[in-house]
Amino acid sequence: MEADSLFGTEPDRLKWLLKVGRDENESVSEEEKPPTASIDGLMEKPGARIGRYKLQRLLGEGGMGTVYLAQQEKPVARQVALKIIKLGMDSKRVIARFETEQQALALMEHSHVARVYDAGLTANGRPYFVMEYVKGIPIAEHCDKHKLTVEERLGLFLHVCEAVQHAHQKGIIHRDLKPSNILVSIEGNEAVPKVIDFGVARAVSQQFTERTLYTEQGQLIGTPEYMSPEQADLNNQDIDTRTDIYSLGVVLYELLAGIPPFDPQTFQAAGIEHMRKVICEEEPKTPSTRLSKTSVEELAASARRRRTNAGALQRRLRGDLDWITLKAMDKDRTRRYASAGELATDIRRHLNHEPVLAGPPGAAYRLNKFVRRNRTMVTGIAAILVVLTAGIVVSMVFALGQARARAEAQAVSSFVQHSVLESLDPFKLGGRPVTIRSVLDRASKDLQDKFYGPPMAEAEIRYKIGRAYMSLGLYEVADVHMRRAVDICRAQLGSEDPKTLHWVWIRGSGYLFRCRFEEAEKLLSESLEGMRRVLGTKHEYTLHTMASLGLVYYIQGRFQEAEQLFREAVEINRLVRGEEHEGAYCHMWAMGYNLQGHYKEAEQLCIRALDYSRRRGFSEKGYFTLQTKLWFGDVCVNLGRYEDAERYLLDALNGWRDNWGEEFLFTLWTKTYLGWLYYCQGRYQAAEELLHPTLETARRVRGEVHLLSAHAMLGLGTLYLSQGRYDEAEPLLQDALGAANKLLGENNWLALYTMNTLAHLYRRQDHHATAETLYLTALKAQRRVLGDHNPYTLATMNGLALLRRQQGHFEDANDLFHEALRGRQNEFGEDHPATLESLHDFGVMYLEQGRHEQAETKLLAAYEGRKGRLGPEHLMTVRSLNKIIQLYEAWGKPEEAEKWRSKLPGRQDTGLNDKQPGGRGIE
Repeated sequence: MEADSLFGTEPDRLKWLLKVGRDENESVSEEEKPPTASIDGLMEKPGARIGRYKLQRLLGEGGMGTVYLAQQEKPVARQVALKIIKLGMDSKRVIARFETEQQALALMEHSHVARVYDAGLTANGRPYFVMEYVKGIPIAEHCDKHKLTVEERLGLFLHVCEAVQHAHQKGIIHRDLKPSNILVSIEGNEAVPKVIDFGVARAVSQQFTERTLYTEQGQLIGTPEYMSPEQADLNNQDIDTRTDIYSLGVVLYELLAGIPPFDPQTFQAAGIEHMRKVICEEEPKTPSTRLSKTSVEELAASARRRRTNAGALQRRLRGDLDWITLKAMDKDRTRRYASAGELATDIRRHLNHEPVLAGPPGAAYRLNKFVRRNRTMVTGIAAILVVLTAGIVVSMVFALGQARARAEAQAVSSFVQHSVLESLDPFKLGGRPVTIRSVLDRASKDLQDKFYGPPMAEAEIRYKIGRAYMSLGLYEVADVHMRRAVDICRAQLGSEDPKTLHWVWIRGSGYLFRCRFEEAEKLLSESLEGMRRVLGTKHEYTLHTMASLGLVYYIQGRFQEAEQLFREAVEINRLVRGEEHEGAYCHMWAMGYNLQGHYKEAEQLCIRALDYSRRRGFSEKGYFTLQTKLWFGDVCVNLGRYEDAERYLLDALNGWRDNWGEEFLFTLWTKTYLGWLYYCQGRYQAAEELLHPTLETARRVRGEVHLLSAHAMLGLGTLYLSQGRYDEAEPLLQDALGAANKLLGENNWLALYTMNTLAHLYRRQDHHATAETLYLTALKAQRRVLGDHNPYTLATMNGLALLRRQQGHFEDANDLFHEALRGRQNEFGEDHPATLESLHDFGVMYLEQGRHEQAETKLLAAYEGRKGRLGPEHLMTVRSLNKIIQLYEAWGKPEEAEKWRSKLPGRQDTGLNDKQPGGRGIE
């Protein structure tokens, strides 16, 4: 926007704009005519001029006018969008009305609103408006193209609400909100929606008359499908901001369901009067109901575009989103949301599982929302209250002659009634919110200060409280109670008692979750040895402990010891319980194989575990099933099967969130893996939006020295590295390396992988000596610990080959590329992203050497593979395409170069170069 005036600073143009209120037939002197009038201006085609704007190409045409891409030449050079309003729109009044709004428009400063720069009349008296050129596509098209989930669509829509709210606060009503007036562009790696045409619709739309309601084609001004009832009512001259709320509701409807509220064919077939009647009188169906009326094929297609299935999509929309959408679209504007901000607030309430304003006020609905928001609290309180039930049962069983058991049961029952239940009494809370933590803390304090019952009663209570704290991820607090419970149990029952051994196993698992692996190993080994002696190798507790200890060994890199324990546990479980129980521990075994890079073996174990879950009738949102889907999703990422990975990880994430909350350990793990996936898919904005807050939460609730924090730091650091944000990437990667060494010792598998990524960073900064030291150290240790053909080893080989290529050591680079490529082809196959990366890097080296035929073979194979596997617009695919163009230009084949250049997608600046890593463990 110009500094001095909305319309520029030229006196003659401003003079013209202020005179347009005269009658159009009144003669105008030459000096009063706008300097824009010319023969070219009348042509209105590319190459023509309208004032200081040269038309370049047609962008689109709608009911109100035609939009061109134009070049402004003064006072600043820039591309703009120039919209010419159609004839019959009352030209002289249009500019006059726009002039009255210029001050309000000049005050609009919002990142999601496209600015309006200028306005004027063409030589034949047609109004035109000059706006910011947004290099984007309509929001609905963007969402479908990128297959955004319902949550991602809502996130994008919230920005639109913010933009509309900002305009309304400045006194500007849009009056023609629709997907084509909400364009989404990619700025950096972020999708940015921008609302265009603010002020234009208001200027064109005066009060409705027969003259202004219809265009020469007999259509309503604006877009009927998105028009509010008061806009379509000929007798209603009172239009306010709530007309935009209605249009936002229709846009939201389409983003969620993929179809408009009213069937387009029947809506338009009967003409304008029928459309007006539908808009003003017919109530729309809810989005979920409207979806159910579509064909099976249409429903399935809508679901795929939202990365879900048909049933899940309908369930996702049913309830809150149905109510929110229809409240925004209410025929009676007094019942709509009062503002775009209020609509946005209700969407945020829905995303936070809070009651929405649009929802019915019934107690059952609000209770359901409370339970979903506080799933962990409700589950934890239930765990505590089960102690009361246990006490009653024990009293009944041991009623005859069992004075000790009866006294213990009574002590437990009394404690629960006077401590736990009183902490839930609203009259004693004084308005303070009830949380699981508050209940547990009150019980812990009372146990310390007021409990005088038998020792085993105290042990039982402490065990239950400790398990509840563990469910919240509060392992340090939990261990205070678990340690005391184990000590009492040892003193009262002995170290070899099954209960003592079981509780030692639980306490050891707590240390595993805290990433204190030495303590976990000590406790789990003690428990396993005792269980084998007392309960035997076939007992369920023994098998559980084998699996837990095996997982500790895997994480520590003691792969052979872990393998032995898992094979024993799975085999014994199958022999004792039958084939249908074979997959009981396979999900943990799969995680171990995944750590070693044995992805195909891990995949088979995950399949067995999921099959076991289904045969046993486990809930889709049960702990075992969710954990299996989490590991399976990560395995699929490593196998390059990104669609499968996303499905499993999103299922797991939704389950963890619903049942355990946002800060639960495995919720955070799943977010980290999902962030990795988005990174591999080239969806950098989505990756950062997941990884950054996940890292902040991990640091806060788990601390810096935790595997979760280390993984999140590694993920975010790798992302920043790929974007060239080196100053941000380096400290994250250094911290991840330090945490890995503290947790697992020097040269552990995680540290070696992190060293490889740090080497990429220093290589890209041309710090060759540092990069070489890291590559060679990592490669030597990986060959020894993981083997020559491990995926991590191969990734380091490929990175070292790139360094050698940069240094001009082509012979060494050639040998390393050959070894990495052969290994990746054997390990993954020809079309895996890692294999394609090696092909590309090999081809680039041949290009730099002038070996054009060999470069052509490699680069074409890499491009075709990436296009098929990742899609034509993926950053890595475009990177290969750019190298092919460079190849043919260097080869003296300009026609071939031009042919391949025509295949470039609209966004050609990928931000990638030969030094950029392209995926997890991939250079």
